[in-house]
Amino acid sequence: MKSDEVTKPHPMQAPPKSAATGTQTARVTTMRAAPGGDGRLSQAFESAPIGMAIFDEDGRLRQVNQSLCQALDCDSQELLAQPVTAVVHQGIPLIDKQLVEKLFSGELPSYRGERRTLTKQGDPVWLDLTAVVVRGPGDEALYGLAMIENITHRKRSAEALRQSEERYRSFVANSSEGIWRFEIEQPIDISLPAEEQIALFYQHGYLAECNDAMARMYGHSCADEILGARFGDFLLASNPTSLATMRKFMANGYQLQNLDKIEVDKSGAQKRFVTNVVGVVINGRLLRLWGTQRDETQRKEAEDEVRDSRQRMRSLAARIQALREQERSDIAREMHDVLGQSLTSVRLDLSWLQKQVLNSTIQSENPEITERLMAATHEVEKTIAEVKTLSTELRPGVLDKFGLAAAIEWQCQEFERRTGIKCDCQITSEELSLTSERSTALFRILQEALVNVARHSQASSVCVTLGVDNAQVHLTVADNGKGITAEQISNPASLGLLGMRERAELLDGYFNIEALATRGTKITASIPFAPAVLSIVEDTAK
Repeated sequence: MKSDEVTKPHPMQAPPKSAATGTQTARVTTMRAAPGGDGRLSQAFESAPIGMAIFDEDGRLRQVNQSLCQALDCDSQELLAQPVTAVVHQGIPLIDKQLVEKLFSGELPSYRGERRTLTKQGDPVWLDLTAVVVRGPGDEALYGLAMIENITHRKRSAEALRQSEERYRSFVANSSEGIWRFEIEQPIDISLPAEEQIALFYQHGYLAECNDAMARMYGHSCADEILGARFGDFLLASNPTSLATMRKFMANGYQLQNLDKIEVDKSGAQKRFVTNVVGVVINGRLLRLWGTQRDETQRKEAEDEVRDSRQRMRSLAARIQALREQERSDIAREMHDVLGQSLTSVRLDLSWLQKQVLNSTIQSENPEITERLMAATHEVEKTIAEVKTLSTELRPGVLDKFGLAAAIEWQCQEFERRTGIKCDCQITSEELSLTSERSTALFRILQEALVNVARHSQASSVCVTLGVDNAQVHLTVADNGKGITAEQISNPASLGLLGMRERAELLDGYFNIEALATRGTKITASIPFAPAVLSIVEDTAK
């Protein structure tokens, strides 16, 4: 070290107080000269990627490098104008007075810790501080050296990671779905045969992670009861469907979505799950499996109950419909055979009496008798006509004798005659070998549809079409009336529409009603042939 370098005042160093403080002057001079005594050391100090500072035993900063200035967003003059113990944030100094005293007294050989302070702009910054005291040959303290690294980015990244992991853990822990991860101790080569891969997974796969919801699905109280267990030890592994599921999993590119599974818990109770699984495959090796699982047992049971209840209701409705048709048929037959014949006999008797009166002296003596006999005969004939009409409406004989096509054609003619609304009837030329049940259902749908046209549509014409396509009989009724609204279609009080729909669906058919784009309403009902009849029709077509 050159003498002029020792005596020359340093621009960042206050001059010695007096000659009486020679020891302090020598220490400060040594401290001042240390980083600058060698050009290489000075250059390393100034260009260090971390902040560096030299301070004395009073805690005053004597020299700082550019990295520290950048970390604290201020220039060297601002830092050197204050002691290191004054660079504080929320009452925590960069280096507190007690630390400086312990370092210089030798009580603390070195210190390392994280400090949070503020930049000049008031932005928080995290610093990793390492502080030591450089001592001379006689173990005298020369100067303090602080190495300060800006770890704000690392801190923020760590905090973001911590928050992300916390959110993940919170999501997994509080999820109502089961979430799990199987690790494979020895990654499985996916080029191996499927059965060999399954055997290796049973042997080396273990449950590395799952939440409590997953554990409860299998009858356990918490996840800790099953974590670490081998896949082969689980009851679900012994379920034959698990092997099929594993094969499907591999065939589908090591992933499955919305898979319905039936499994058992540890008590043997059957459970129904919907599972999503994805395998992590890297370099042709299966490393782990991630999955989510939803317990659908209660929902599926409720759906089964609703479906069974609906089926029972439909069966009951079908039985009621059959009994009603049978009752109508019986009443129609009784009205035609019994009441109709009785009324015909009365009419014949009245006609005989009328002839007898006309050929006797009674008519001249009491002409009112002849008038009453004629009136009675007229009323009987009128009643016979009414009975015939009622009998036909209850169960048209043409339906039983000549089939559905003839019955529809007759009904269209009757509708036009009674209402004055033009009714165009288009019927397929193909033979319709329908069962009585299916013929009756389509005929009743037609009757209800025509009643709705007469009552509500304000139509001037209606077109009825009966056709066959794809082993089904299609009936359409389209009018040119005012049309139907969506509210009317969905109205639960529209019992006629509900009845038509139920008649079709009871026989595995289809029913639809819609407002036409131009004007009017169109009703479509499709009912499949009975299985036995279908086979006959197919054989005939061949």
